[in-house]
Amino acid sequence: MKKIFMILAVLSVFALSAFADESSTNGQARNDAKWTDMSYVNVPILKILEGKDGYAIVYQKNRHGVGNVVIPKKWAQGNTENPRKLKFRSVKTSLGAYMTIVKDGGEFKRVILSIPMNKNDSIWGLADYRKNMDGADKDTLEDLEF
Repeated sequence: MKKIFMILAVLSVFALSAFADESSTNGQARNDAKWTDMSYVNVPILKILEGKDGYAIVYQKNRHGVGNVVIPKKWAQGNTENPRKLKFRSVKTSLGAYMTIVKDGGEFKRVILSIPMNKNDSIWGLADYRKNMDGADKDTLEDLEF
């Protein structure tokens, strides 16, 4: 009796999976008007140095080497004409810190820093506040080496 139920159960699983595969498309074709050209890249952050007018971000390159980039503080403010280019997300530890660069059609859109918000965390540091940071007046993020 148990063997019959097991055989029926296995046959029903195979039959349902065959019908589910065919019905998953529902006869709808892909509509390209609903898709976008947006893309993103995540890179781990090793250190953030806060300066007077920007953040110097030290990030890890594709498993070997490090790179750095300056992100202006003015990007965090936005209005209806110019949306924010810099957003912050909170993570619990500095091991989970990463930077997301969002591009729309290959053109820079925004950068999202997922970092611990506590400035006492070891990932945070200070740059020289007496000097202006090079690149803190830019309007777009240059192509980074990954």
